[in-house]
Amino acid sequence: MFKKTAMKTAIAFCLSLMISAAFAQTDLTLPRAKTPPQLQDYVGGVPADAGFVVRDFKQRTPGDGNPVSKATTAYLSYDDTHFYAVFVAKEDPKNVRARIAKREDFVGDDFVILELDTFHDKRRAFSFFVNPYGVQMDSKRTEGLELDKNFDTQWQSDGQLTDDGYVVSMAIPFKSLRFKSADVQTWGVTVGRTITHLGEESFWPHISKQVAGFVPQAASMQIPEKLSAGRNVQVNPFVYLGNSRLLNTENHATPRWQQDNKVQAGLDAKWVVGDASAIDLTIKPDFSEVESDEPQIVIDKRYEVLFPEKRPFFLENAGFFHTPTPLFFSRRIAQPQAGLRITGRQDSWAYGGLFIDDHAAGEDGKAKAKIGMARVQNDLTHDFGLGGLVTDRRTDQQTDTVVGLDARFQLDDNWIFQAQMARSQSEVDGHKLSGHLGYIEAKHQGKHLEYLAKYSDISSAFSSNLAFLPRTDVKQLEQEGMYLWHLDDAEDLQRLGFIGNSTVSRDQSNQLQDWSLDVGVVAEGSRDSWLEVFSRHGYEKYAGQEYRKQGWLVSVGSSWLSWLSAMAEFGAMDSINYTPAAGVSSLLGQGRSMDLTLTFMPHPQWRIEEKLLWNDLSVTGVAGNATAYRNLMWRTKLSYQHNRFLGLRLIADYHQLASNPRLSSLESGKQLNTDLQVSYLLSPGTSLIAGYGNRQENLALIGNPAYLQRTQDLSLRTGRRAFIKLNYLYQL
Repeated sequence: MFKKTAMKTAIAFCLSLMISAAFAQTDLTLPRAKTPPQLQDYVGGVPADAGFVVRDFKQRTPGDGNPVSKATTAYLSYDDTHFYAVFVAKEDPKNVRARIAKREDFVGDDFVILELDTFHDKRRAFSFFVNPYGVQMDSKRTEGLELDKNFDTQWQSDGQLTDDGYVVSMAIPFKSLRFKSADVQTWGVTVGRTITHLGEESFWPHISKQVAGFVPQAASMQIPEKLSAGRNVQVNPFVYLGNSRLLNTENHATPRWQQDNKVQAGLDAKWVVGDASAIDLTIKPDFSEVESDEPQIVIDKRYEVLFPEKRPFFLENAGFFHTPTPLFFSRRIAQPQAGLRITGRQDSWAYGGLFIDDHAAGEDGKAKAKIGMARVQNDLTHDFGLGGLVTDRRTDQQTDTVVGLDARFQLDDNWIFQAQMARSQSEVDGHKLSGHLGYIEAKHQGKHLEYLAKYSDISSAFSSNLAFLPRTDVKQLEQEGMYLWHLDDAEDLQRLGFIGNSTVSRDQSNQLQDWSLDVGVVAEGSRDSWLEVFSRHGYEKYAGQEYRKQGWLVSVGSSWLSWLSAMAEFGAMDSINYTPAAGVSSLLGQGRSMDLTLTFMPHPQWRIEEKLLWNDLSVTGVAGNATAYRNLMWRTKLSYQHNRFLGLRLIADYHQLASNPRLSSLESGKQLNTDLQVSYLLSPGTSLIAGYGNRQENLALIGNPAYLQRTQDLSLRTGRRAFIKLNYLYQL
């Protein structure tokens, strides 16, 4: 009996030590900095009052739980106004991958990471990234959603290459964060490092891929003082001057020139209330200098293709209004004149509202719309949260209102469930329509098995005027699965596995509309290298006909060389001709596609990006076995960054569509767009941008009155634009 009791006592004592050690690694009290840390103090050594020291970084990938490959130390501290982090990263200088780039543009570089869960809700965190040259990027992380890289705030960063690696510093003003009002702050904190040439991502504390969730694994940190962001009012005026001349080519018989001389002033403003809420106002926002969308294949697509938002007012805090099925898609708002946004937190509640107008609503772009939206969330526990969303859009001819509820539940370390339901009510010229939407998702995250299942049920009358819903009148089940073996002993090959994706879609009467099944193998290696090979099969009902489809797809990419990264995707798949010529049925043909991206980085200040998209469709029709169309898009982007703030960018976009008029109703044509831009970006909200754009097409103006005629060469300038824009952020 005594032996059993002694053994139990010993086991309990050992467990107590293990638990104490674990908490010693993840619980910390942040020390106050006597003076703000200076980067140079950490280049040759470490000052005596460096702050809380973190050394025990563990890999997330490739070796989940293994020690970081290269020695990494982080020093954390704070004072009355800032949170500080300094990273000392050891590495052979020839293996450090870094460029002098503009803010948020260091893809492919090494970088360090700081994440702060300031409300300690284990659901959301502010994320800060810095590369070895001090180039910064920030974002917001919300469990269950993609990383919101559109978040921008004011903070300072610096970086320097050294003989044995690099050193990076961050200074985050408290006025740039949101947190609870309390005598003692308890936050979650994570620090990390990415070593690109090894394909390695390491964190303290250990952020395991075997656990479904990033923020819940953060360490608990106390700041033993009452903090205040102080007065935080931001006023961001801008002035825009532009001149453009554009040839309207919608009707070749009656082309007309459109001239626009534009002088505009506008204002964005922000008022932070009580450290946890913010009110944003925009008056006459201008988006004329926004860079063109990345090229995508949209020719002969049955459903709408997503182009992401790029306008600043809609980007900030956009993640807060995200729902499992996107019921608010800001690109539906074409030309706003003024807007108001309110977001904030109170205890376990989060709330937000958006009110804006649109002076170019409707299909013809001539209607005016008043738009309102409200969002509320409550974290009942860190495992279970509920949310609600209401959107309302009103024009003279139509009113659309959508009300939705959503929930997220984390069952254990591996399983997360999300659900959503919504109702819409529309009134068009006195006629009322109602629709429903239902959605449920189950996700498993583990070391070997990753699985995602999504089921959507959307009625045909559900309003999508503010949502991004490529399909309605659908009941759809999507599944994605991957099983990986981790090769910890292999030097360059890190993972091997199988991938399977399937989709089954039925309409609301339960009639099968389409299905697809892709099965393949995947190999992943160091230096961001991968190879995927798929066999593809499918079925689709279209225009009363049933079509069986099959094909294949290969995707490969690598950043093996520090100065070159490459990605290629090519394949063949039976495809339907959705745009047949008059009198020709929608035949099934052989579609081929290629997507090639090359990025050259010959110098830390220079980057050249080449993007090639190509696809065609061959069908058997009235002309025998012939090509219905061939589509080519080629983009060249040359960037030069003189320093972190001053840069130059030149883009040339070439698009050529060759269509067979006996098989396709698409119009052949060629177009070349060039865009030159010089920018000085001091910080988010303070910049000077000047640009010039030009468009050439294979057209000629013939006769008097003039009409348009296609030519072989890009012989006619159909558009040009020159502009300059200045904005400056006043922070009071």
